[in-house]
Amino acid sequence: MKSTACHFSRALGSALLLAFATVLSQAQDLKNDSALRIASGPAGKIYELMVRDIQAVCGASTPVRSVASTGGLQNLSILSANESELGIVQLDTLKDMGAGDENIRNLQAVMPLHNNLLHVLALARGSAVGTKTLGGVTVPYTGSTVVVGKFSELKGRTIAVVGSAQLMGSTLERQLRYDMQFIVADSDEHALKLLREGSVQAVFTLGGWPLPSIVRHNINSGLALVEYDLAPQSPYLVVKRNYQNLEAFNRNFLAVPNVLMTRPFKVGGSMGTQVKTLQNCLRQHLDDFQEGRYQAVWKEIKDTNTYYGLPAFASTNVTRITTNSRL
Repeated sequence: MKSTACHFSRALGSALLLAFATVLSQAQDLKNDSALRIASGPAGKIYELMVRDIQAVCGASTPVRSVASTGGLQNLSILSANESELGIVQLDTLKDMGAGDENIRNLQAVMPLHNNLLHVLALARGSAVGTKTLGGVTVPYTGSTVVVGKFSELKGRTIAVVGSAQLMGSTLERQLRYDMQFIVADSDEHALKLLREGSVQAVFTLGGWPLPSIVRHNINSGLALVEYDLAPQSPYLVVKRNYQNLEAFNRNFLAVPNVLMTRPFKVGGSMGTQVKTLQNCLRQHLDDFQEGRYQAVWKEIKDTNTYYGLPAFASTNVTRITTNSRL
């Protein structure tokens, strides 16, 4: 009995030592983790893929790692909470949220990036609206079928919004007064489920071109891209893009610029020096990003000193332009 107790005591002691060593190791790893954290987006979407590109090109001089998020809107919260040093955000989201949040208003622009496109999906055959049910069964000859092919046909419709499209949808509603109703979807998959079951008549999802969550669908999916047929209002613009997989050619999309933002670090400080090193690497290797085997959105960057009137990080000779200008 005494021997058993002794063995148990030694085992418990070993377990406690192991646990203590693990905690110390994790704490040391955290302390030694000098990689710059970049708030990006969901795995496999453009923001996250761009951080992978940055790791490949600039990781040797400035280690970086991606902080997963739902997109630009959450990236602002992550930056404000000091949970990342940098983040990719949309210009409209940044200006809207910065109006009431000093932490967001004080963020600084490191580099202009690509445009995010508002991808609007609808069912090619149309959606049933106004149908009545009795005991869970649809009453024949009630309701109608609505086919949405252009943005102007979304008046009074219910739309599933994914990530930062939630705020963009609200902004568009304020501008247009279309009486659009929005349902927040957890993901692109959830939004499409709502569309196919008839809970919404369209889906709003944002991202650079080509957006992986759009490319994966073909013409037999029953989905169609809705064209933006209105005049854009600041800070938005209209660009033309193709999605051959959905037979959408020379299609107009509403777009908004993205910017890589950072917290207001001291230029000569430890973090400020790392951010400056990364900024220099991004500028110096822009040709590599644009000509190498990286995301196509890098090709949209024309002037690395364009900041849309935002405060710029450690930069001189800054070109300040209006939010209607193209990137």
